[in-house]
Amino acid sequence: MDIAELSLHFKDTTIIITKIYEFSIPEQLTQIISVLSEHFVHITKGMTEMPYEIFIPIFEDKGQFSRALHEPIGYFDFWVLYFEEGEEHHDLIYCLRDKTLHQEKLFLLD
Repeated sequence: MDIAELSLHFKDTTIIITKIYEFSIPEQLTQIISVLSEHFVHITKGMTEMPYEIFIPIFEDKGQFSRALHEPIGYFDFWVLYFEEGEEHHDLIYCLRDKTLHQEKLFLLD
């Protein structure tokens, strides 16, 4: 059985993992959880702020002439982290390779 999207709901955060190829979630889930724990300090801004949502992976817009308009980059390249600041919400791109957070414009798909 394949999984299109998996949502893991915890006390203070939700992790959403989207399928990038057939059986990708069942095949990669153990490694995703392992990598998540390895990067926890960086994801939480040095254990000072917990994202309310972690979205895995980022889908890159390849442009209107691409065969596949929205292709996944991969599970272990970039993640989107959503944080609350009072009444405001903001998103940051987390680069797993560099362990850095970047503020970029995101276009959300339905």
